[in-house]
Amino acid sequence: MTKIAKISSLLLTMAALSGCTYSSDAIFPSLFGEDSENVSSENEAKNAGIVLGTTNFEPVNISEVSNTGTFVGQKVLTFRNELSQLQTSIKENNAELQKLRSSVVNNALQYHKTIGMIEAKLQVGTTPGNPLMYEMLAKAQNNIQVMSTNSASLNQLSAKVAADTANTDYLVDAIRSAYSISGAVDEDHVQLRTLENEAGQTSILMHSLLNEINSDISRQQQYVETANNNIVKLSDAIRVGSYGVNNVPMGNLPVMGNAFSPRHAPKASPAMISGKPLLAIKFTSPDVKYQEGLKQAVANAVAKKPDITFDVVAVNPARGGSAQKYASAVFQDIIDLGVNADKVNISSKTDAKAKSPAVMVFVR
Repeated sequence: MTKIAKISSLLLTMAALSGCTYSSDAIFPSLFGEDSENVSSENEAKNAGIVLGTTNFEPVNISEVSNTGTFVGQKVLTFRNELSQLQTSIKENNAELQKLRSSVVNNALQYHKTIGMIEAKLQVGTTPGNPLMYEMLAKAQNNIQVMSTNSASLNQLSAKVAADTANTDYLVDAIRSAYSISGAVDEDHVQLRTLENEAGQTSILMHSLLNEINSDISRQQQYVETANNNIVKLSDAIRVGSYGVNNVPMGNLPVMGNAFSPRHAPKASPAMISGKPLLAIKFTSPDVKYQEGLKQAVANAVAKKPDITFDVVAVNPARGGSAQKYASAVFQDIIDLGVNADKVNISSKTDAKAKSPAVMVFVR
Protein backbone atom coordinates (compact mmCIF):
# COMPACT_ATOMS: atom_id res chain seq x y z
CA MET A 1 0.00 0.00 0.00
CA THR A 2 1.38 3.44 -0.91
CA LYS A 3 1.95 6.16 1.66
CA ILE A 4 -0.96 8.23 0.28
CA ALA A 5 -3.24 5.18 0.37
CA LYS A 6 -2.28 4.47 3.96
CA ILE A 7 -3.05 8.03 5.00
CA SER A 8 -6.36 8.07 3.14
CA SER A 9 -7.41 4.78 4.73
CA LEU A 10 -6.55 6.05 8.20
CA LEU A 11 -8.41 9.33 7.71
CA LEU A 12 -11.54 7.53 6.46
CA THR A 13 -11.50 5.27 9.50
CA MET A 14 -11.01 8.18 11.90
CA ALA A 15 -13.59 10.40 10.24
CA ALA A 16 -16.21 7.69 10.68
CA LEU A 17 -16.01 8.01 14.45
CA SER A 18 -18.88 10.07 15.86
CA GLY A 19 -18.14 13.48 17.28
CA CYS A 20 -14.52 13.74 16.04
CA THR A 21 -12.82 15.78 13.34
CA TYR A 22 -9.25 15.29 12.14
CA SER A 23 -6.53 17.11 10.25
CA SER A 24 -3.95 15.00 8.38
CA ASP A 25 -1.49 17.89 7.93
CA ALA A 26 -0.84 18.04 11.67
CA ILE A 27 0.48 14.50 11.84
CA PHE A 28 1.93 13.69 8.42
CA PRO A 29 4.14 16.67 7.41
CA SER A 30 7.46 15.99 5.71
CA LEU A 31 9.48 16.94 8.77
CA PHE A 32 8.43 13.66 10.36
CA GLY A 33 10.30 11.72 7.64
CA GLU A 34 9.21 8.57 5.83
CA ASP A 35 6.73 6.00 7.09
CA SER A 36 8.02 3.84 9.93
CA GLU A 37 6.71 0.83 11.82
CA ASN A 38 4.62 1.36 14.93
CA VAL A 39 6.91 1.50 17.94
CA SER A 40 4.34 0.13 20.40
CA SER A 41 6.18 -3.21 20.45
CA GLU A 42 9.28 -1.64 22.05
CA ASN A 43 10.39 -2.79 25.48
CA GLU A 44 7.61 -1.87 27.93
CA ALA A 45 10.17 -0.52 30.37
CA LYS A 46 10.93 2.36 27.99
CA ASN A 47 7.39 3.62 28.50
CA ALA A 48 8.16 3.91 32.20
CA GLY A 49 11.45 5.69 31.61
CA ILE A 50 13.71 2.82 32.68
CA VAL A 51 15.77 0.62 30.36
CA LEU A 52 17.37 -2.54 31.76
CA GLY A 53 19.44 -5.20 30.06
CA THR A 54 17.62 -7.84 28.06
CA THR A 55 20.15 -10.68 27.77
CA ASN A 56 19.09 -14.17 28.83
CA PHE A 57 22.28 -15.92 29.90
CA GLU A 58 22.47 -19.57 28.85
CA PRO A 59 25.78 -21.47 29.26
CA VAL A 60 27.24 -23.73 26.57
CA ASN A 61 26.85 -27.50 26.86
CA ILE A 62 29.75 -29.35 28.47
CA SER A 63 31.24 -32.28 26.58
CA GLU A 64 31.41 -35.71 28.16
CA VAL A 65 34.85 -36.90 29.30
CA SER A 66 36.28 -40.36 30.00
CA ASN A 67 38.57 -41.58 32.74
CA THR A 68 41.89 -42.49 31.15
CA GLY A 69 43.28 -43.81 34.40
CA THR A 70 46.10 -41.25 34.58
CA PHE A 71 46.58 -38.50 37.17
CA VAL A 72 45.75 -35.91 34.51
CA GLY A 73 42.69 -37.95 33.56
CA GLN A 74 41.50 -37.65 37.17
CA LYS A 75 42.09 -33.88 37.03
CA VAL A 76 39.98 -33.71 33.86
CA LEU A 77 37.06 -35.34 35.69
CA THR A 78 37.47 -32.85 38.58
CA PHE A 79 37.64 -29.88 36.19
CA ARG A 80 34.50 -30.98 34.40
CA ASN A 81 32.60 -31.36 37.67
CA GLU A 82 33.67 -27.86 38.80
CA LEU A 83 32.68 -26.37 35.45
CA SER A 84 29.30 -28.09 35.66
CA GLN A 85 28.69 -26.56 39.10
CA LEU A 86 29.62 -23.10 37.83
CA GLN A 87 27.23 -23.45 34.91
CA THR A 88 24.45 -24.50 37.27
CA SER A 89 25.18 -21.33 39.22
CA ILE A 90 24.90 -19.28 36.02
CA LYS A 91 21.45 -20.72 35.33
CA GLU A 92 20.30 -19.97 38.89
CA ASN A 93 21.72 -16.43 38.82
CA ASN A 94 20.20 -15.77 35.42
CA ALA A 95 16.78 -16.92 36.65
CA GLU A 96 17.09 -14.60 39.65
CA LEU A 97 18.13 -11.70 37.40
CA GLN A 98 15.16 -12.17 35.07
CA LYS A 99 12.81 -12.35 38.06
CA LEU A 100 14.20 -9.13 39.53
CA ARG A 101 14.06 -7.39 36.15
CA SER A 102 10.40 -8.33 35.79
CA SER A 103 9.65 -6.94 39.24
CA VAL A 104 11.53 -3.72 38.49
CA VAL A 105 9.69 -3.18 35.20
CA ASN A 106 6.27 -4.00 36.66
CA ASN A 107 6.75 -1.61 39.57
CA ALA A 108 8.16 1.09 37.30
CA LEU A 109 5.12 0.77 35.04
CA GLN A 110 2.74 0.93 38.00
CA TYR A 111 4.63 3.93 39.40
CA HIS A 112 4.57 5.63 35.99
CA LYS A 113 0.84 5.05 35.58
CA THR A 114 0.00 6.28 39.08
CA ILE A 115 2.18 9.35 38.75
CA GLY A 116 0.59 10.07 35.38
CA MET A 117 -2.85 10.03 36.98
CA ILE A 118 -1.68 12.33 39.78
CA GLU A 119 -0.10 14.76 37.35
CA ALA A 120 -3.19 14.74 35.15
CA LYS A 121 -5.36 15.73 38.10
CA LEU A 122 -2.90 18.36 39.30
CA GLN A 123 -2.64 19.84 35.80
CA VAL A 124 -6.39 20.44 35.87
CA GLY A 125 -6.36 21.46 39.52
CA THR A 126 -7.73 19.87 42.67
CA THR A 127 -8.51 20.70 46.26
CA PRO A 128 -5.47 21.45 48.47
CA GLY A 129 -4.37 18.40 50.44
CA ASN A 130 -6.79 16.08 48.62
CA PRO A 131 -6.62 12.79 50.61
CA LEU A 132 -7.34 10.71 47.50
CA MET A 133 -4.29 12.22 45.85
CA TYR A 134 -2.14 11.38 48.88
CA GLU A 135 -3.48 7.82 48.76
CA MET A 136 -2.35 7.54 45.12
CA LEU A 137 1.02 9.02 46.04
CA ALA A 138 1.41 6.37 48.75
CA LYS A 139 0.88 3.67 46.11
CA ALA A 140 3.61 5.21 43.98
CA GLN A 141 5.90 5.34 47.01
CA ASN A 142 5.23 1.64 47.62
CA ASN A 143 6.33 0.87 44.06
CA ILE A 144 9.56 2.79 44.69
CA GLN A 145 10.10 0.90 47.95
CA VAL A 146 9.79 -2.43 46.14
CA MET A 147 12.29 -1.22 43.56
CA SER A 148 14.69 -0.23 46.36
CA THR A 149 14.38 -3.75 47.76
CA ASN A 150 15.11 -5.08 44.28
CA SER A 151 18.25 -2.92 44.19
CA ALA A 152 19.47 -4.59 47.37
CA SER A 153 18.77 -8.01 45.88
CA LEU A 154 20.62 -7.08 42.70
CA ASN A 155 23.62 -6.00 44.78
CA GLN A 156 23.62 -9.38 46.53
CA LEU A 157 23.35 -11.13 43.18
CA SER A 158 26.25 -9.07 41.85
CA ALA A 159 28.46 -10.16 44.75
CA LYS A 160 27.59 -13.81 44.14
CA VAL A 161 28.25 -13.58 40.39
CA ALA A 162 31.53 -11.77 41.04
CA ALA A 163 32.69 -14.69 43.20
CA ASP A 164 31.61 -17.21 40.54
CA THR A 165 33.40 -15.19 37.88
CA ALA A 166 36.64 -15.29 39.88
CA ASN A 167 36.27 -19.06 40.35
CA THR A 168 35.66 -19.54 36.62
CA ASP A 169 38.78 -17.57 35.73
CA TYR A 170 40.74 -19.65 38.26
CA LEU A 171 39.41 -22.84 36.67
CA VAL A 172 40.54 -21.72 33.21
CA ASP A 173 44.06 -21.12 34.57
CA ALA A 174 44.07 -24.51 36.32
CA ILE A 175 43.07 -26.32 33.13
CA ARG A 176 45.85 -24.60 31.19
CA SER A 177 48.38 -25.49 33.88
CA ALA A 178 47.44 -29.17 33.64
CA TYR A 179 49.08 -29.42 30.20
CA SER A 180 52.49 -29.33 31.90
CA ILE A 181 51.80 -32.24 34.24
CA SER A 182 53.83 -35.31 33.25
CA GLY A 183 52.36 -38.76 32.76
CA ALA A 184 49.42 -37.72 30.56
CA VAL A 185 48.24 -39.60 27.48
CA ASP A 186 47.12 -37.97 24.23
CA GLU A 187 43.44 -38.36 25.15
CA ASP A 188 44.05 -36.34 28.33
CA HIS A 189 45.26 -33.35 26.31
CA VAL A 190 42.39 -33.69 23.83
CA GLN A 191 39.92 -33.53 26.72
CA LEU A 192 41.83 -30.65 28.34
CA ARG A 193 41.57 -28.59 25.14
CA THR A 194 37.84 -29.20 24.96
CA LEU A 195 37.36 -28.22 28.60
CA GLU A 196 39.59 -25.17 28.20
CA ASN A 197 37.41 -23.92 25.35
CA GLU A 198 34.16 -24.53 27.24
CA ALA A 199 35.50 -22.99 30.44
CA GLY A 200 36.70 -19.98 28.45
CA GLN A 201 33.23 -19.47 26.96
CA THR A 202 31.73 -19.83 30.41
CA SER A 203 34.13 -17.19 31.75
CA ILE A 204 33.08 -14.75 29.03
CA LEU A 205 29.42 -15.40 29.85
CA MET A 206 30.10 -14.86 33.56
CA HIS A 207 31.77 -11.51 32.91
CA SER A 208 28.88 -10.44 30.65
CA LEU A 209 26.36 -11.44 33.31
CA LEU A 210 28.23 -9.48 35.96
CA ASN A 211 28.54 -6.39 33.77
CA GLU A 212 24.85 -6.41 32.89
CA ILE A 213 23.79 -6.83 36.51
CA ASN A 214 25.96 -3.89 37.54
CA SER A 215 24.54 -1.78 34.70
CA ASP A 216 21.00 -2.65 35.81
CA ILE A 217 21.88 -1.66 39.37
CA SER A 218 23.19 1.72 38.24
CA ARG A 219 20.18 2.44 36.03
CA GLN A 220 17.66 1.38 38.65
CA GLN A 221 19.32 3.37 41.43
CA GLN A 222 19.24 6.47 39.24
CA TYR A 223 15.58 5.81 38.42
CA VAL A 224 14.68 5.39 42.10
CA GLU A 225 16.54 8.57 43.04
CA THR A 226 14.69 10.55 40.37
CA ALA A 227 11.39 8.96 41.39
CA ASN A 228 11.93 9.86 45.05
CA ASN A 229 12.68 13.46 44.12
CA ASN A 230 9.52 13.51 42.03
CA ILE A 231 7.50 12.19 44.96
CA VAL A 232 8.66 15.14 47.06
CA LYS A 233 7.64 17.62 44.34
CA LEU A 234 4.27 15.96 43.87
CA SER A 235 3.64 15.96 47.61
CA ASP A 236 4.20 19.72 47.64
CA ALA A 237 1.90 20.10 44.62
CA ILE A 238 -0.85 18.04 46.26
CA ARG A 239 -0.56 20.19 49.35
CA VAL A 240 -1.49 23.30 47.32
CA GLY A 241 -3.67 21.53 44.76
CA SER A 242 -1.78 22.41 41.55
CA TYR A 243 1.22 21.09 39.68
CA GLY A 244 4.25 22.73 38.14
CA VAL A 245 5.22 26.26 37.16
CA ASN A 246 4.31 25.54 33.53
CA ASN A 247 0.72 24.74 34.38
CA VAL A 248 -1.79 26.99 32.63
CA PRO A 249 -4.92 27.24 34.83
CA MET A 250 -8.10 26.11 33.14
CA GLY A 251 -10.26 28.90 31.78
CA ASN A 252 -7.57 31.62 31.85
CA LEU A 253 -6.58 31.63 28.19
CA PRO A 254 -8.14 34.26 25.88
CA VAL A 255 -10.73 33.70 23.20
CA MET A 256 -8.95 32.69 19.97
CA GLY A 257 -11.36 32.31 17.09
CA ASN A 258 -13.11 29.13 15.94
CA ALA A 259 -11.60 26.11 17.66
CA PHE A 260 -12.96 23.76 15.01
CA SER A 261 -11.45 25.48 11.98
CA PRO A 262 -7.78 24.70 11.12
CA ARG A 263 -7.48 28.19 9.67
CA HIS A 264 -8.25 29.65 13.09
CA ALA A 265 -6.37 27.20 15.33
CA PRO A 266 -5.12 28.52 18.71
CA LYS A 267 -1.92 30.49 18.74
CA ALA A 268 1.22 29.05 20.36
CA SER A 269 1.50 29.31 24.14
CA PRO A 270 3.74 27.66 26.78
CA ALA A 271 1.28 24.77 26.90
CA MET A 272 0.23 24.28 23.28
CA ILE A 273 1.44 24.31 19.68
CA SER A 274 0.25 26.42 16.80
CA GLY A 275 -1.07 25.01 13.54
CA LYS A 276 -3.75 22.47 12.71
CA PRO A 277 -4.84 20.07 15.47
CA LEU A 278 -4.05 16.39 15.31
CA LEU A 279 -7.48 15.64 16.71
CA ALA A 280 -10.53 17.75 17.60
CA ILE A 281 -13.30 16.13 19.63
CA LYS A 282 -16.72 17.81 19.98
CA PHE A 283 -18.48 16.62 23.12
CA THR A 284 -22.06 17.08 21.97
CA SER A 285 -22.90 14.39 24.53
CA PRO A 286 -21.00 12.98 27.54
CA ASP A 287 -20.45 9.57 25.88
CA VAL A 288 -18.66 10.51 22.64
CA LYS A 289 -16.64 7.48 21.44
CA TYR A 290 -13.29 9.07 20.63
CA GLN A 291 -10.89 6.53 22.17
CA GLU A 292 -10.17 4.45 19.06
CA GLY A 293 -9.50 7.53 16.96
CA LEU A 294 -7.22 8.91 19.66
CA LYS A 295 -5.38 5.60 19.88
CA GLN A 296 -4.71 5.50 16.15
CA ALA A 297 -3.67 9.14 16.04
CA VAL A 298 -1.26 8.84 18.97
CA ALA A 299 0.27 5.60 17.66
CA ASN A 300 0.95 7.12 14.26
CA ALA A 301 2.28 10.35 15.76
CA VAL A 302 4.71 8.48 18.01
CA ALA A 303 5.78 6.25 15.11
CA LYS A 304 6.55 9.36 13.07
CA LYS A 305 8.37 11.15 15.87
CA PRO A 306 9.17 9.14 19.07
CA ASP A 307 10.00 12.26 21.14
CA ILE A 308 6.79 14.03 20.16
CA THR A 309 4.96 16.29 22.61
CA PHE A 310 1.17 16.42 22.86
CA ASP A 311 -0.82 19.51 23.86
CA VAL A 312 -4.35 18.87 25.11
CA VAL A 313 -6.54 21.99 25.00
CA ALA A 314 -9.97 22.19 26.64
CA VAL A 315 -12.24 24.43 24.56
CA ASN A 316 -15.05 25.92 26.65
CA PRO A 317 -18.14 27.51 25.05
CA ALA A 318 -18.77 31.08 26.15
CA ARG A 319 -22.32 30.20 27.18
CA GLY A 320 -22.15 27.31 29.59
CA GLY A 321 -20.54 23.91 29.37
CA SER A 322 -17.11 22.95 30.63
CA ALA A 323 -14.52 20.93 28.70
CA GLN A 324 -12.08 20.54 31.60
CA LYS A 325 -13.21 17.06 32.64
CA TYR A 326 -13.06 15.88 29.01
CA ALA A 327 -9.57 17.30 28.60
CA SER A 328 -8.46 15.54 31.78
CA ALA A 329 -9.84 12.25 30.44
CA VAL A 330 -8.07 12.70 27.08
CA PHE A 331 -4.87 13.65 28.91
CA GLN A 332 -5.01 10.42 30.92
CA ASP A 333 -5.92 8.36 27.85
CA ILE A 334 -2.76 9.56 26.09
CA ILE A 335 -0.66 8.60 29.12
CA ASP A 336 -2.34 5.18 29.23
CA LEU A 337 -1.27 4.70 25.60
CA GLY A 338 2.36 4.76 26.78
CA VAL A 339 3.29 8.45 26.43
CA ASN A 340 5.33 9.86 29.31
CA ALA A 341 3.38 12.39 31.38
CA ASP A 342 6.07 15.02 30.85
CA LYS A 343 5.37 14.78 27.11
CA VAL A 344 1.72 15.79 27.53
CA ASN A 345 0.60 19.34 28.39
CA ILE A 346 -2.90 20.46 29.24
CA SER A 347 -4.49 23.90 29.06
CA SER A 348 -7.81 25.55 28.27
CA LYS A 349 -9.39 28.38 26.34
CA THR A 350 -12.82 29.84 25.81
CA ASP A 351 -14.26 30.09 22.31
CA ALA A 352 -17.21 32.45 21.81
CA LYS A 353 -18.22 30.58 18.64
CA ALA A 354 -18.14 27.07 20.14
CA LYS A 355 -21.59 25.60 20.72
CA SER A 356 -20.46 22.62 22.81
CA PRO A 357 -17.41 21.66 24.90
CA ALA A 358 -14.49 20.28 22.90
CA VAL A 359 -10.96 19.02 23.30
CA MET A 360 -8.23 19.67 20.75
CA VAL A 361 -4.97 17.73 20.62
CA PHE A 362 -1.91 19.32 19.04
CA VAL A 363 1.53 17.81 18.41
CA ARG A 364 5.03 19.27 18.23
